[in-house]
Amino acid sequence: MHDFQRTLAAPVSVDGIGYWSDRDITVTFQPSDPGSGLVFVRDDLPGKPRIPASPEFRVAIPRRTSLEKDGAKVEMVEHVLSALTGMGVENCEIHVTACEMPGMDGSALAFVEAFDSIGYETQDAPAKILTLSQPLTVRDDATDRWVTVEPAAELRLEFELLYKTASPIENQTAEFTLTPEIYRREIAPCRTFVTQAEAEAFLNAGLAKRATFQDLLVFGPDGPIENAVRFPNECARHKILDLIGDLALLGSRLQANVHAFRSGHDLNAQVVRTILNGQ
Repeated sequence: MHDFQRTLAAPVSVDGIGYWSDRDITVTFQPSDPGSGLVFVRDDLPGKPRIPASPEFRVAIPRRTSLEKDGAKVEMVEHVLSALTGMGVENCEIHVTACEMPGMDGSALAFVEAFDSIGYETQDAPAKILTLSQPLTVRDDATDRWVTVEPAAELRLEFELLYKTASPIENQTAEFTLTPEIYRREIAPCRTFVTQAEAEAFLNAGLAKRATFQDLLVFGPDGPIENAVRFPNECARHKILDLIGDLALLGSRLQANVHAFRSGHDLNAQVVRTILNGQ
């Protein structure tokens, strides 16, 4: 990874639909100054309130990472934050026209392609590096999930996906050392996945009415419905995509070996808090 902070070379916008809200949404990524970090801006609200990507503003909403400051909220931010972090962009203003980020095809690929289309700008400020002095483990014994983080000279992520009950999604693992090239090719294309039963529950609750089987991976008894996986372990890779987005709340480039077993957004958030509290 680069040794200096960087931002985007120019503004760029992405249009899509919010999975949960069914709304048409535009997110515009704008270059920002060194040290400014990743900040969401609600262009649709009076005063255009700003919501920094920081753990102090994280709010607990199931199945997605959301932030709220002074009553202004942004939801499902993990894919946007993952794309920026994966491509080594530390400083960016993320202007949105609604609360929710566009879901696109359930991956971060559309965001990466937008960034690549306008390029990146290296800034005259050293990258913020976060290292660990000792290993740490965060566990949720009630659900048998855990994440270990060990000191390292780069960021390496490993995820083990294992369903404890009968599931059409097979057990799988994925492991990568994070670089923009690896992220673009191996992680960004990997999509959100749910079981058919989960998808039906969302629809029965009045959610995701505009989402189709092409917008994310819905696994039936015989595999993805009206779709196909891009990688044999695409689900585990997507969990790494989510993990990168959640770790973006650290506000610095983490150098560590991260091994996650059945983790989700809630446990990832505990990892972020534990790392920051231990420094």
